[in-house]
Amino acid sequence: MPGEWWYTDAGQNLLKGVEDDESNPPRLDSASIVSFLQNIPAARESFERVVPQMLPEEQDRLRYLAETIAHYPARDPKDVEDHFQHVLNTGGIRVCGPRGGGSWAPPQLDGGRQHA
Repeated sequence: MPGEWWYTDAGQNLLKGVEDDESNPPRLDSASIVSFLQNIPAARESFERVVPQMLPEEQDRLRYLAETIAHYPARDPKDVEDHFQHVLNTGGIRVCGPRGGGSWAPPQLDGGRQHA
């Protein structure tokens, strides 16, 4: 099925392989497959077309990954940025203690003389 998202220009299927099988090792690690499926719509569409034509052991591995994604969907990048900005904006201001500078009083000026 060259021309699919998961195939290289040389025609190699990147979804092929089964973990712990030396005769058919995975071409891509599971984390990469999950990341591509979560973030690239074309990868998801191609995944649905390619997986049914693979070996049963490979299908089991890939279906497990697809089920994992359903339980942990990718977060929208804008939501991630908004959360980060919210954390920065609500950090609080220290007004006392060693990091807040409240442990000493500035010198008082009285007629040209300083008092501590």
